[in-house]
Amino acid sequence: MGPRRATHWVNACAALLAVGLSTYAALWSTPRALTAGATAPGWGELSSAIPIDLPDGGRALTDATGASIRLAPYHRIASGSLLADPLLLSLCSPGDIAAFSGRAPLSRDAYRYAGKPSVNPTRRVEHLIELQPDLVLVNSLGEHAWVERLRDAGLVVFDLGPMWGVETFLHSVSVIGWLVGRPEAARELAFHFKARLAAIARDVPPAARRGGLYVGIHGSQMYGGTRGSSFNDVLSYAGLLDVAAKDYRGWPTYTPEALLTLDPEVIVTQTGMASQLCSRSELGRLRACGARGDVIELDPQLLSDAGLGMLDAAELIHLGAYPPEPAP
Repeated sequence: MGPRRATHWVNACAALLAVGLSTYAALWSTPRALTAGATAPGWGELSSAIPIDLPDGGRALTDATGASIRLAPYHRIASGSLLADPLLLSLCSPGDIAAFSGRAPLSRDAYRYAGKPSVNPTRRVEHLIELQPDLVLVNSLGEHAWVERLRDAGLVVFDLGPMWGVETFLHSVSVIGWLVGRPEAARELAFHFKARLAAIARDVPPAARRGGLYVGIHGSQMYGGTRGSSFNDVLSYAGLLDVAAKDYRGWPTYTPEALLTLDPEVIVTQTGMASQLCSRSELGRLRACGARGDVIELDPQLLSDAGLGMLDAAELIHLGAYPPEPAP
């Protein structure tokens, strides 16, 4: 199956998955009770936040800046994080959400966030203060100075930290569950998310896994996402072997020579980039661009989602890399 066929097939599957999003949303918003005996082995593997005891008898969580944020009944929560937006929908009463992130109106499921203000805590601090939130959730990605400015303005801010993939996301789920007073619901949500990820490629034995690579294209630049990023997790749960993971980490920049050396059988890239990649004369020898390879295109917003969207991305990549046999 060549790159053109893989792209067409995955786009068709994307339409089918879109129909199922409302079902997923319902599951995440009202997590089901797990069957007896199912909780112990699964939950024990989850990355859970652990509150600390305060001298006055209260409890707190430590955020990415090292600050201790008291657990309290928060009823005006503002999200400055695209990762946190859907988690608040899943775990909070709508009345407890004061605002979603500035990226929410531009997201794939923007309709879900309609009716609430959107804020960018890095730029429109005055707007955020006007909303009078009692808790602000952000991902600072290591830049803490603006978080301190928000705190200096009198806001309670919890920095969820970097978004590196499944484990950091599961930790954020646990944190938000504690902060909104629903830790058990958060644990169930995390359990179902991890279980469904693990099920995607469970029928693909290690020896049969194809070599894969994420390649993003902007202009003439080609960059990747591998070990230490959500892209590596998505490829792995989709049933691919990330061929860049041995020699690269994070978000490397690739030269044509580097791609030819890695020479994956499957390349994952943004929508519309397959022809641009394979039409480059120096990349024509890539296996992924040949008759026995695949270039799989996905919505760039989905590819960059280091939260709940990792499940959708992994499912689509798996369907493109391992299409089911046609019915006789």
